[in-house]
Amino acid sequence: MVDLYAHLIIEKARPFEKVPDRYKDAVEARLLELGYDTNGDPINEE
Repeated sequence: MVDLYAHLIIEKARPFEKVPDRYKDAVEARLLELGYDTNGDPINEE
């Protein structure tokens, strides 16, 4: 479920606020691993 929610956020199909509370921490961590913030926008690491 974590990967599904992360993918939906990256694709702008679901906002992070709509992720169930029980998954929020894991989804946020997965997004950061993939290089995205909780809005699904890429994090620029320069």
